[in-house]
Amino acid sequence: MTRLLGPSLGLLLLAAPAVAHDDDPPSARKLPGGGATPKRAPDGMTVTGLSPAKPVENLCVFSYRVGTASPPCQRFCTQGFGYFYSYVWMEAARNFETALTHDPECAYAWLMLSRSLQRWGKGAAVPPANPFAGAVGGVLFAGPADALPKSPVEFALGKARTLMPKATPREQLLIQARLQELGKWPAAGPTAGATTGPTAGPAAAPAAGPTVAPVPDERRKKAQATLDELLTLHEDDEEGWYWRAQVAEGANGPIPFYKALLRLNPLHPGANHELVHFYEGAKRPALGWPYAEAYIQSSPGLAHAFHMQAHLATRIGKWQNTVDRSLRAMELETAYHAAANVKPAEDHQFSHHLEVLTRGLVHDGRFAEARRVKSQALGYGFNFRADWLRMAMAEGDWPEAAKLVEQLRRTDKAGAAYFAALVALEKGDTTRAAAEVDTLRQAGQGKRSDKGAELKLWEAQGRLLCRTGQGEAGLKLLQRAVEKSAGNYAHHAWGNGAVFMESWGLAALDAGNAADAREAFQEALAHDTGSVRGALGMWAVCDRLGAADEADRFLKVARRCWAKADPKDFERLKADLAGRASKLPRATATAAVGGG
Repeated sequence: MTRLLGPSLGLLLLAAPAVAHDDDPPSARKLPGGGATPKRAPDGMTVTGLSPAKPVENLCVFSYRVGTASPPCQRFCTQGFGYFYSYVWMEAARNFETALTHDPECAYAWLMLSRSLQRWGKGAAVPPANPFAGAVGGVLFAGPADALPKSPVEFALGKARTLMPKATPREQLLIQARLQELGKWPAAGPTAGATTGPTAGPAAAPAAGPTVAPVPDERRKKAQATLDELLTLHEDDEEGWYWRAQVAEGANGPIPFYKALLRLNPLHPGANHELVHFYEGAKRPALGWPYAEAYIQSSPGLAHAFHMQAHLATRIGKWQNTVDRSLRAMELETAYHAAANVKPAEDHQFSHHLEVLTRGLVHDGRFAEARRVKSQALGYGFNFRADWLRMAMAEGDWPEAAKLVEQLRRTDKAGAAYFAALVALEKGDTTRAAAEVDTLRQAGQGKRSDKGAELKLWEAQGRLLCRTGQGEAGLKLLQRAVEKSAGNYAHHAWGNGAVFMESWGLAALDAGNAADAREAFQEALAHDTGSVRGALGMWAVCDRLGAADEADRFLKVARRCWAKADPKDFERLKADLAGRASKLPRATATAAVGGG
């Protein structure tokens, strides 16, 4: 009869030797930039150098029962899982090591500490050679097999391996799969005649065999087989489903496993988080929205959950809630910094979260809030000049815009020329705008492959032509920029989808071309339903051409887009669009508006 479980179960109850291996583990699957390495705290723990974790209320609804009799160990493991699934690697490492101070023999806490350290990639001090040194005491490091390791990652993994006999059967398979994935599991199986299966007892020790180091594909297949074995025996094991997804093959390979996990637990934070990223990357952001909502429900105390919906919302026009959720993310993150004594530079997510919040506030016309966030960002040493420039231009704050342009010239000559040209055009200074367009053109001559620079040149040059009586040529350039970018999925991230369409519409108004203006502003709204310039542009065209009902409808859309903006800012933008539309000849009303 074919045995269900294969050779691995016979090794589960054996104490695999904790030895150093020559082959380094493959690089971790992690986000770029692990944050600055924090200094060892005065009360720092031995492996991470971090102060011990503290209990956090309402952090995450997920809990996985680990093999421990210690309630504090379980509590900090539960927190560690929440942080891990939100990519807060440093805090995951802190919590798993804190759990181990309460139960040093919790094998799964050691495995998750190793995983957390690897993905963090920084901030882990090599444990001391003295097996009894360190703030946590010798109990964590006792035993001759635990001599100074090559790295904290391998040290923690070695401890998980050594403690396998004390782990639960589920944890043993999870640890084994990780060792197989890294090529650190012995090739030898159980001795001939050993019984395997659900009721198997300890097998005889295998003959000493070398640690295998197969190619990555073979390692992955061995890990897959072990995790399949786990799920065959324990179909309700949430960690088994998550890690089976992590070692699945192919772009779509992990998805069935994540979705199977969500059938067990619809609020599993890891599965929901990963599916948000997947549908964003698969260019189907609308399909990811339910998972973004579930991720927030799963992790009410984690900033990253509130941030992640912006990855989708800014692509599909769901602006109404995304900025407020980004604000909530910042509240949670700054509170975490204070409670855990973490500096913003040590938090690799913080700058990205702050930049996305800034972009959302500027997009929605919430300039007073954006200025407060700008002051915070400057205090942290962060710089989001492109967003601040767009805000200064929207507010008509020309001195601030000029200052930001000059700051930008120090590091980005082409980018500065682009914004300087737009500022000059808004001020009606076509001579200065022409000079900046020449600078932009020269800067791009050596960057033929930079399509983004090319599109910006076409935008600035097209708008300049429309301002200087060459509307037909200018609008052709702008249409070209729109055609090149309209189908570019990456361009549509973070609210960029309508930018060139809005510029095309503004230039068409400057050139007195109602048909192009109407097409451009409608395209802007189609690509970003939160485009206030698209909505106000359509209002201005319809109002100028006598289509009162259509004008009223688009004005309502515009007010919804900027529902939380200062009314003065809205009225200033409205007056600007109306002034530009005054160049449209009224006689073209029927042709331009048509059926609306």
